[in-house]
Amino acid sequence: MSLRVPKRLREPTPSHARSKVQERGLAKRTGGLVTPGSGNQRVKGDVRVKGFARIEAKTTKNKSFSVTTEMIEKLENAVTGAGEVPILHVELELGAKKCVVMPDWALDLIMDLLTDAAS
Repeated sequence: MSLRVPKRLREPTPSHARSKVQERGLAKRTGGLVTPGSGNQRVKGDVRVKGFARIEAKTTKNKSFSVTTEMIEKLENAVTGAGEVPILHVELELGAKKCVVMPDWALDLIMDLLTDAAS
């Protein structure tokens, strides 16, 4: 009979190990800060660019990832009153493909900013 190793003592899965790299990379790229405890405390989201964006990072070894209503609502609730854009950053196949999901109104905001900058 073998003893079960507690989850906290097991080696991290490739997705879990990659998620830490993803969070640090996003923070550096955006000028934000990695949220302590990966958002499990008072401040939600994995990376926060204060006053601009709250980013939830997801990574998977798979070729697909399901975005749920619950996931979107949780991120939107986290930015309510903060004036920040909720962004879901998804890495598929452990970072081989990357994309972002954000509310439709955020796309309008970005397009307005780009149009103004081009003028």
